[in-house]
Amino acid sequence: MKSYFSAVFTRLFLLMMLAGAGVFTTACKKDDPEVVDYSGVDQETITKYLASKNITTAQQQPSGLQFIPVSTNPAAAKVAIGSSVAVLYTGHLLDAAGTVFDASSKHSNPLLTFVVGANQVIPGFDEGVSLMHVGDKAEFLIPSGLAYGTKAVGSIPANSVLRFEVEVVNVPVYDDNLITSYLSAKNITTAQKQASGLYFLPVTTNASAVRPTIGNTVTMLYTGHLFDATGTVFDASSLRNNTPTTFTFGRGQLITGFEEGIALMHKGDKAELLLPSALAYGVQGASTSIGPNTALRFEVEVVDIK
Repeated sequence: MKSYFSAVFTRLFLLMMLAGAGVFTTACKKDDPEVVDYSGVDQETITKYLASKNITTAQQQPSGLQFIPVSTNPAAAKVAIGSSVAVLYTGHLLDAAGTVFDASSKHSNPLLTFVVGANQVIPGFDEGVSLMHVGDKAEFLIPSGLAYGTKAVGSIPANSVLRFEVEVVNVPVYDDNLITSYLSAKNITTAQKQASGLYFLPVTTNASAVRPTIGNTVTMLYTGHLFDATGTVFDASSLRNNTPTTFTFGRGQLITGFEEGIALMHKGDKAELLLPSALAYGVQGASTSIGPNTALRFEVEVVDIK
């Protein structure tokens, strides 16, 4: 079966991710482990920015980071060092125009996922996120020594103070909002939400035909899409001469949400399955196309059940 559905492949890919460097490509990634001390010029630049914006709520950290709370959810879980976190962000230069050098909206999977305290992002970004709760929004003013220091990175000049707008995302809520927004945009009212968070959308139903039971061999055709603006196809039977895929039902050969969706279908049925990321490839992702915390949509036809 195609490796997108292989639990073994997923575990191997996770090990590759952990072993590799530079996995994330967003501009809040740290490329150089050397941290250059921020200068008095950085502090002066930050002070002038705060004064020009009449910001009085900034909290200066011993490191030099300025943390500005925007909205706080003190009852929610606090971000813990060593935990995996998903964020939405917009990164600005501290120039007159507030130039955006990178943003979640520029990526097919808007969520940036990383392990807090694992040196996977620049130090100032890491520290700022560690001060937040799930669901919080904040701004970080990061001196150059906690960003990219003396190195120019992409459109970020050397010795640049950076400003980030950041939201620590509650992934299940984010995924559900993503799916319901898709359904609303398509005027779809027939999707059936399951207790797991899966949305099951019948297309054609053969109620008199059999449903799969554990140990059955199921043959299917499918197309897998991302929830991006173009509905990017990351895998499909049509990419392999429309050759059906066969698997043994109930043996853990499929991602959880896909198998749950197939369980709701009869031989000959067609349906769409809308999977929150926890029922797909979760925090580890599965390929360069399917990043961490990526919700997926599948069009499926059950060709045969034996």
